[in-house]
Amino acid sequence: MKILGVDPGIERLGWGLLEKTPQGIKYLSSGVKKTSKNEKESQRLLEIFKFLSNLIKKEGPDVLATEKLFFAKNVKTALVIGEVRGVILTVGALHSLAIREFTPLEAKLAVCGYGRATKESIANMVRLQLNLPKKRYLDDETDAMSLALAAAVIRVFP
Repeated sequence: MKILGVDPGIERLGWGLLEKTPQGIKYLSSGVKKTSKNEKESQRLLEIFKFLSNLIKKEGPDVLATEKLFFAKNVKTALVIGEVRGVILTVGALHSLAIREFTPLEAKLAVCGYGRATKESIANMVRLQLNLPKKRYLDDETDAMSLALAAAVIRVFP
């Protein structure tokens, strides 16, 4: 089963693709899709839509895992992230993917065993669990991989 984790952001959208097999969870690929501040928001959202749609067509994931927005200090940021989440969920539904949503606390618990883990702790646990090469990953990328990991380890009952 392939799982695509997506960390919503309009400036930087993190993504990580993992595969869950009987032998374990394997890292396939990851990255960050950046959009330009000079573009209109509608163009940036369309760019994200096209990017995710192409990624899904190319990689063929079975599950899309993303973050639930439950609180934001900045209302404007919350609204924009909500719009990006709408794009992510729409693309997932368009491609008939199973969609799993996690709060940051749920993802941190799944990856680190502690819901208040720091970004650094999450990145370290993601590196350890996926046996990632020693390179610098942006927070958005490791957050996306942690969402995919959460989808891989948390069982869902119908």
